[in-house]
Amino acid sequence: RAACWSRRAAESRGKEGGFARGEEEVYKSQERATEAPKMGVCVQECGDGHQARCRICSAVVAVIFLFIGITMQFWSGSHVDDIPLSKLCEAYTGSGDWMKADDYREMMAWYGDEYGFQCDADQKPDANGKCEPNFLGIAGFFLRSNRQASFTGRTDLMRYADVAFYCKHTPNQVPTNKSITCMDSCPPGSGSFCNPFPCRLWPDQPYTPKPSNWYLSESLYGGGAVRHVNCGQKAHVFEDFLEAVYGQSSYAHTWGDEDVKAASREFYLTCLVDKGNNGYILNIGPIISTLGGVITVLTLFRRFHGPPWPEVGINLLILSLILILFGFWSISIGTVAEISNYAICGDTPAPVTFRGMRYDGRPCVDRDTMGDENWNPFVYQLSIIYSTYVVGGVLTFLSIVMFLGLITGFTEKMMGDRFGKYLMSVNDMPNIKLPFPHHHTSTPAPAPAPAP
Repeated sequence: RAACWSRRAAESRGKEGGFARGEEEVYKSQERATEAPKMGVCVQECGDGHQARCRICSAVVAVIFLFIGITMQFWSGSHVDDIPLSKLCEAYTGSGDWMKADDYREMMAWYGDEYGFQCDADQKPDANGKCEPNFLGIAGFFLRSNRQASFTGRTDLMRYADVAFYCKHTPNQVPTNKSITCMDSCPPGSGSFCNPFPCRLWPDQPYTPKPSNWYLSESLYGGGAVRHVNCGQKAHVFEDFLEAVYGQSSYAHTWGDEDVKAASREFYLTCLVDKGNNGYILNIGPIISTLGGVITVLTLFRRFHGPPWPEVGINLLILSLILILFGFWSISIGTVAEISNYAICGDTPAPVTFRGMRYDGRPCVDRDTMGDENWNPFVYQLSIIYSTYVVGGVLTFLSIVMFLGLITGFTEKMMGDRFGKYLMSVNDMPNIKLPFPHHHTSTPAPAPAPAP
């Protein structure tokens, strides 16, 4: 303010009689002093009131966009691989109920009576030389639809077992004849890979109480729909399964509660590790965006409008832009690949679409097994999560662009201070002497004077 009044007083005296040389030097020194701390978003010049208000309003809008954007991104990034198991079972059977330990005991009792199993190293055979169903046999059956597990013989991939392992009821599209079970489609000796699902696990498996359900897409190489389910709920079902298997009398060393819980805890941690990289990519972008936005807002205040805060804010904002693009790529791989396995059938008549299934084998996302218009609850929630992350990412992207616009004045000032002596302005261009010769039009020689 003092520099402004000094300038106005000097201008008035200049109109009356011109500047005195001493007064002009004082004015220039004061002007340099006021221009020196002008950095960041902060506006301090006398005539910049409108610009200051405009920048403050832009900062407020950017903060609102950033808050909404990162909230949507955090929510979707935390739920893309955390969908409730009840949603998947509701899509598969129409009911959201899970398998319990008693259900597994009933299933294994029928398997043992009907087929029998080879004894495990810790099992005692009965009079016929057979043993009750063991972990390797049951796990191998539910992993036969997974090519990675079936061809490699890995039974440690139960977190990617077929959805029939987790859900309690028989789906609606399975025939009501109880004598037909999954073993009829994949009997012993039918090969390592076989996908009989959906089917009835054992004859007395309860039928779904709902009139309809949905077809699910196949996941032949692991992952798929089961990957997006909450790890804690899958671990709870797995714990009930272990209680039913290792609580049988044929085992010489019956597992205790602590043993079952330790194996279930390992299952849970392994599931989290599988999803950790995706969650890290989806959530690190909003965190960096928040830090860059906060530092940029702080440069509105005089205390933070000098180095290094504006430079730190610019670096964080540019880094967050890159991470947002990586987040789009990561969530697209994790969700679009699953959603694209389904078709929007609409009002397409039979035989193109019949009872929730298209002619080419793709399940309908908007038609159930009765042919009624009804959206698949699991795919619908997955689509909502994906759309939320994309919309939130766009809002965050816009807020970062606005923050970069606010802090651009500091960048220009620093470029001028640090590199101005090495750079040449456009006004200096006409004064440059080019190294190559100029092409001038030749002027004709003057005519000789006439002789007297």
